[in-house]
Amino acid sequence: MKVKLTLSVILFLLISSTLLAQTIKGRILDEDSNTAIAYVTIQADQNHKTISNENGEFELTVKSLPCEIYLSHISYQAVKAKVTETSTTFKLKPITQNLSEVVIGNNALSIMKSAYQKALETLEEPFYAKSFLRQIAYEADKPTYLNEIFFNAEWKGYGLLRWAPKESRFLKNDSHVSYTNLSVSTFELSGYLSNSSFIKPLSPKLDSLYTFKVKSTYQLNGEEVVVINCLLKIKTNKRYFEGDYYVNTETHHVLKIDGKLKNFNFDSKGLLGAKTKEVNLMSQYRLNSDLKNILDFSVFTVKSKMTLMGLGTKNLELCNTLYMIDYGKQYNLDLKALQSKTNDVKTTQNMVYNADFWKSNVIIKRTVKEEEAIKILERPQ
Repeated sequence: MKVKLTLSVILFLLISSTLLAQTIKGRILDEDSNTAIAYVTIQADQNHKTISNENGEFELTVKSLPCEIYLSHISYQAVKAKVTETSTTFKLKPITQNLSEVVIGNNALSIMKSAYQKALETLEEPFYAKSFLRQIAYEADKPTYLNEIFFNAEWKGYGLLRWAPKESRFLKNDSHVSYTNLSVSTFELSGYLSNSSFIKPLSPKLDSLYTFKVKSTYQLNGEEVVVINCLLKIKTNKRYFEGDYYVNTETHHVLKIDGKLKNFNFDSKGLLGAKTKEVNLMSQYRLNSDLKNILDFSVFTVKSKMTLMGLGTKNLELCNTLYMIDYGKQYNLDLKALQSKTNDVKTTQNMVYNADFWKSNVIIKRTVKEEEAIKILERPQ
């Protein structure tokens, strides 16, 4: 009788816990302009967090309601709010930035050198994480490719180096373009340091490669952040980054990079090809409990035009979002090195698709456009 009672109590607790779990659906807007804010971090605790999508929308499963959630963004004042309903809207106030009227070259260079020296402290230190990657492609606004992967990973300041895929969802519909191995590019781009594949400002010869200019400064959580514009000053055929580095002037940690990639082109053979128009990269970083800088998320988008015998025919767009869900040593299991020859598409295609898993593991709320894409791509061919 005692055993039965114990089992009944356990079962009751498990069922109660499931019933109490709630999903908060919401949207985050700019207080001044009333426009959507993408990539806001929404967190209830270490195990319940997400980021808003490009339309400012989010879904977050919490243990129960009411609960407190914390909303943060590098360009907005952080907010702690008590949530009592499953549907809500938040407005964040932009942080006032002091625009620089003068090119402060020496100061900008000094800050970037300090940021590089700070990065060297953990140059070869691995950080292990549970990660999520979403890739979705469109041809003339028609969805043609979706690849979503949960995987364990090893990340360093110059990129994501090793992985172990755990769950995948691969959908394709009449695509004329191969996106094989583009997730590897996303991983390589996720660091703030230069690596063998992409030139970035933080490198041993940063002052001979780039010119630096202070664009603005502002206060974030009581500390000064400087936005430094980085422009390459040499000619090269190698792929490189130009844009802004957000640096904490007290700790010299890089908080964010935001800009464009140059010389990033699709390889094509035959009559059909693809001409790259614009490649954007935005990566954000945060401090862990040991005050070491780690990747939070990275967004990499490619806009191009399909060509037939050199003539443009229709627009192409590929969106990649890499999100680091959780960090911990337990994710250092069965990791394999990522290389230029790694066939990510073949890897995910060969994995068993678990429909129930994907219904309950959204991680980042899909936009209406993405939801429609999945409906189209899932239709029997």
